[in-house]
Amino acid sequence: MNFMFFRRPKPRSFNFTPRYYDPEKEEAEERKKALNAMQSGGQGEHLRAEIKRRWKVERKTVNKTEQNLKIFFYIFFAAFAIYLIFFTDLITKFVSFFLR
Repeated sequence: MNFMFFRRPKPRSFNFTPRYYDPEKEEAEERKKALNAMQSGGQGEHLRAEIKRRWKVERKTVNKTEQNLKIFFYIFFAAFAIYLIFFTDLITKFVSFFLR
């Protein structure tokens, strides 16, 4: 057995090397890869690249007015529900109807 009375072992050091991420470069590489797949004549790769491109375009073109309308509707519905609960006697009538 190895006893150490006065000398303490050093803690392990953490070696972390950060990586640089460039989204523009990655997107350019994906476009280049898709273009090479289209030019090489591989039908499966061409189809896969086309589907990926369309999904990306559809994801970016989400209708903002539609999103804003949904948010407005939810806020209006919540405000209306709060009004009915706190400022009218609708809930008490509803509960008393079932307790008869």
